[in-house]
Amino acid sequence: MSRDVLVLGDQLGRGSGALARAEPGRDRIVMVEALAKLRERPWHRQKLAFVWSAMRHLAEELRAEGFEVATTRAATLREGLADLRADPARTVVMAPSSHDLRATLRRWGVEQVANEAFIAGEQAFADWAGSRRSLGLEPFYRRVRAEHGWLMDGDAPIGGTWNLDAENRERPPRGGVDAPPVEAPTEDAIDEAVRAELAELEASMGLELHGSPGPRRFAATRAEAERALTAFVDERLEGFGPLEDAVVADEPYLWHSLLSAPLNVGLLHPAEVCDAIDAAYRQRAADGAEPHLPSYEGALRQICGWREYVWGLYWWRMPAWREDNALGQTGALPSYFWDGETDMACVAGTIGDLLERAWVHHIPRLMILGNHALLAGVDPHVLNDWFHGMFVDGYEWVMLPNVVGMSQWADGGIMATKPYASGGRYLDRMTTYCGACRFDPTRRTGADACPFTTLYWDFLDRHEEPLRRNHRMRPMYGTLERLGDDERAAVRAQAADWRAAPPG
Repeated sequence: MSRDVLVLGDQLGRGSGALARAEPGRDRIVMVEALAKLRERPWHRQKLAFVWSAMRHLAEELRAEGFEVATTRAATLREGLADLRADPARTVVMAPSSHDLRATLRRWGVEQVANEAFIAGEQAFADWAGSRRSLGLEPFYRRVRAEHGWLMDGDAPIGGTWNLDAENRERPPRGGVDAPPVEAPTEDAIDEAVRAELAELEASMGLELHGSPGPRRFAATRAEAERALTAFVDERLEGFGPLEDAVVADEPYLWHSLLSAPLNVGLLHPAEVCDAIDAAYRQRAADGAEPHLPSYEGALRQICGWREYVWGLYWWRMPAWREDNALGQTGALPSYFWDGETDMACVAGTIGDLLERAWVHHIPRLMILGNHALLAGVDPHVLNDWFHGMFVDGYEWVMLPNVVGMSQWADGGIMATKPYASGGRYLDRMTTYCGACRFDPTRRTGADACPFTTLYWDFLDRHEEPLRRNHRMRPMYGTLERLGDDERAAVRAQAADWRAAPPG
């Protein structure tokens, strides 16, 4: 029986869900570019261009395979399906990554098959979570890794240790780094057309778009994604670990994989990435090359550990994520999150990189952008909306747990046992920004005091009641007590002035 197979913008993998079961000559593929999405929030131009480019490239490939592919642009998804005469009763889709869209399609009567774009999946996570008192990452990661045999020697992890994160925290070397070059995808007429159309829509619809319109820097086809995976494994995986948590100005990529964007639209399956990491380690070990195990374990943990954990926890708690604000923070997003115009070198540099590429790696996200918003008292849901729109790999399931939970501690400690808050000293240690910054990371007050440092001690002071009970925070509160009443008052006053009028 013929049917319409609805393909969403983050479900572009041929090997998963409804698309994997579609047959040319029997099933019609339908895709909708819904303009309502463009009005949902401010977007980075490259985020929108990447998704539309990937969708259109897939449409061409499916036509070449013999499929009938019907595409349209419409005000909403519902109107687009109507334009294409797609009867919901004979339409099938892989269960969306969005809680609300699943509910909407269910109301319309669209058949949803299981989402197969993950290793464990939300039901496996729910089965695991339902039997546990706490939901920490580590036991979940070990379970997934052991079940699939990645970097395992029988029932034990290769090397005898599950987690080698402590060996992946080197400071940026003073002499600079010599990171391998990254080859960008070759753009084509589809990319040019998408950019031109988005520019027209930006003007005609009055959209709030940000950042450079291009060029495209991430894989938007299956072939490009395969090449990107091969390039990471061959050129950067061995060196990934040591500087995984370092931030180097003018070196945005370092040894990171750059696979999050194609992974999050389905062009790569996380299991094949883990297979590639495992195979590379075993082959190099067999060749006598003594591979650097912490690099392989660190990369593996990001994919089969953290990414799977975030997906499962999103579904385990939805829609509770949208209500979380354990610290009661309600502040606005500082204006320089949109343009990078601030004298804080680390924030200006990170926002500049983001505006240029729609991407920065996980430490600038967490310890510069997220940390700064946390200390400044930004509403976690305002921040989440910004992350969702500004990052090429941002989707609701990604950002709600990562931003609201981990970064802003708005879930009260489900994802992180203590807030990821730090003053300027951490940034001085793990980034190369402080040496060229007019602010002094060691000073709490005064004209040259680092805002991170001032706001850090004010953050501890403002949230003392809920945080002092946390055993991991006791050393920080011991230090806060030693500051004395006068210095604490000075910190409070300078932080209040800063929040009222953030300095340039």
